[in-house]
Amino acid sequence: MAALRRDGRTSLTDLATATGWSAATVARRLAGLRASGAIFYDVEIDPEVFGATMQALLWMSVAPAHLDEVGATLAGHEELAFVAATTGPTNLVANALCSGPEALHRYLTQHLGALESIRSLETAPVLRTVKAVGPITRNRDRSAAPGRLNT
Repeated sequence: MAALRRDGRTSLTDLATATGWSAATVARRLAGLRASGAIFYDVEIDPEVFGATMQALLWMSVAPAHLDEVGATLAGHEELAFVAATTGPTNLVANALCSGPEALHRYLTQHLGALESIRSLETAPVLRTVKAVGPITRNRDRSAAPGRLNT
């Protein structure tokens, strides 16, 4: 798993060497893990490649009766990379990726502002990501441990 975490494209031969198993055993184990849903492969792309230079976390309070409806609506918004129901003072959280402050403002006022079921909205621009699930490509020292950002 450590070898795959470093590079999901690691060959069966390299995985066999890392585990001490045969390539056929590695292939069977991987197939079983994929079939059970224990592992899956995902592609992560730096949002800046597509012009998204502004990121913000959005915490919303929605009437419980409208939570599923608003969540489903937000899931269709191309500006949002992540949407989840939560508990506490706010019950919906999202991660917005926009081309800049003006685009974020437009999204907040025109798209989210049009959703009457959102009772309150708290916005927090992301200034710097220190750790993320996938690789951080910008300003990252390739010799650093996976998931660590050298600043």
